[in-house]
Amino acid sequence: MQKYLALLLVPFFVLLLSSCKRDKLDAEGLRVPRLMVETRGVEYGGMSGLIAQMPVSGTRIPLRKEPLVNEFDIVNVELVEVEMGLALLIQANERGARALYRGTVTNMGGRVVLTVNNNAIGARRVDGAIQDGNFYTFVEISDDELEQLVLDMKQTIIQLQKK
Repeated sequence: MQKYLALLLVPFFVLLLSSCKRDKLDAEGLRVPRLMVETRGVEYGGMSGLIAQMPVSGTRIPLRKEPLVNEFDIVNVELVEVEMGLALLIQANERGARALYRGTVTNMGGRVVLTVNNNAIGARRVDGAIQDGNFYTFVEISDDELEQLVLDMKQTIIQLQKK
């Protein structure tokens, strides 16, 4: 009798423990920014990366599988006015700044692509090493949507980094 009682109680406790509230991120509304590097030349294991397509121009850019700067190394995103119009400023922490510097030194002439939720929205050709961790890029998003996107990315960064 006790053996059967124990067998009945085990699933009950498993169910009870699994139903405990877990601290989860709200996946709805997250806008995860990443800086990706274009692949050039022969890529061994050809299917390892992905092809990003810009939303307006339709430009297709092959990307490395791993991000150059991920969402945990981005500390701020700002909408800035530059000579040619509105641009995004992505600011990286110390580790992200080092990765951005190394990536821009070794990929001169290539492109760094800004993705949000793995969708390419902006690309910048590397014409010099970025030493200060500040990455500026124009994006293929309407100015109306841009402000909300920046706010969403800031909120996502805060949520991800406090976990």
